[in-house]
Amino acid sequence: MSVGIFYWLGEKIVYRITGVDTEAGEFNVDEIEAFLEKKRLDVLNVIISKPQLVFRRMEFPFRSRRKINMVMPSEMEDTFPESIDRFFFSFDFAQPEKNRTIVNVYAIPFTLLDIWNKQAKKHKAKVHFFSDTIIFHQFVKQSVEEKNYIAIYSEGEYLLLNLIENGVLTGSYSYVFTEAAKAESIALINGILEKKDFTVFICASQERENELRIKEENLRQITLPAEMERRYLFHFLSPVKKFKRTFLPLSFPSGKKIPVAFIALFAAFLIISLVSSLPYFKAVEREKEVNRIEEEMRQIFTETFPDVRNIVNPLAQTREKIMKEGAADIKTGVSSVLKVMSEIVLLFPENNEARVDVFRVAGDTIALTGTTDSLATLEEVKESIEQSDRFTIIDIGTISFNSKNRVNFSMTLKAN
Repeated sequence: MSVGIFYWLGEKIVYRITGVDTEAGEFNVDEIEAFLEKKRLDVLNVIISKPQLVFRRMEFPFRSRRKINMVMPSEMEDTFPESIDRFFFSFDFAQPEKNRTIVNVYAIPFTLLDIWNKQAKKHKAKVHFFSDTIIFHQFVKQSVEEKNYIAIYSEGEYLLLNLIENGVLTGSYSYVFTEAAKAESIALINGILEKKDFTVFICASQERENELRIKEENLRQITLPAEMERRYLFHFLSPVKKFKRTFLPLSFPSGKKIPVAFIALFAAFLIISLVSSLPYFKAVEREKEVNRIEEEMRQIFTETFPDVRNIVNPLAQTREKIMKEGAADIKTGVSSVLKVMSEIVLLFPENNEARVDVFRVAGDTIALTGTTDSLATLEEVKESIEQSDRFTIIDIGTISFNSKNRVNFSMTLKAN
């Protein structure tokens, strides 16, 4: 049986084939179809590098996996660049406290994997998807005693940095070391190393290690067996059962959204109940008020359900509609959200190329996901927020470069 292991690094695919013979090398991304057509392999193991991975960290105030499965789809939907139905997923669950669960969500877009799926189907081959972030985390974790540490892997112009706190992967970052981006990448990495004074486990060339200038007392080198080249580290590790973490489509259903008008209808019902129960309202005034609210309910119902022609009891018909929709996540907008949004926008330095794609408010916590034109711009945004009295940065998540060489970022703030 011939097995091909493919590590997707930028515009290159680094491969290793085992079976009757062993073969290794690389080819361009636009040559995937031609390469697979020529080799006709039985198994395709595809390893995705960090820039192509979506990483989100979620927390829940309970341990029940059933409850988590119920609420997770709607929670994830708000933080993803497109519908969660368009991704393959892998999850890590941790329960550091009695009534607290941390879930690491790893996702790969369907569109990225489409060509591999089509070729596997065409040649009747099995296909599995992996992530270098997860493989490297599991590899280092099984051989260290520390609970707080940083793990770095670098090959060529690519560098992967995993941040582990209390034994849990809390951040994963990737950087490019082209001549144009090297200085910015080193500055950003040094910022993490200064902020997190942890032991650093590194698997990289001596040149890259010297460039990072890691404190000698914190530095620990990862020594690989003689037969295992650093370039093919993940090719060797991906078949090992303890490191094997494949990606699959979402297995639990995502919740449907209920229109905001539903909320207005129920609010109207509560008003009717209140008006009817107050003894000091005169009968005529109460009747006029009830009639007015009932008319508003009819108008809202008509706007929300234009397909319903026969309106008899708006409240009962609304309840019936909701029951058909099933459990749902209610989305609403309030003026305070707009106020928070405007305050954050004002903190972004003028004349800088920055864009926020996802803006989410939950109580006093604000989650931002977006892009900037460079790491320097992102640093300016970060400094502007840190200097404000209104918000505090509590977490900076995934930072990577997209296909247009823009910097993807995610950031969690707390309103003071």
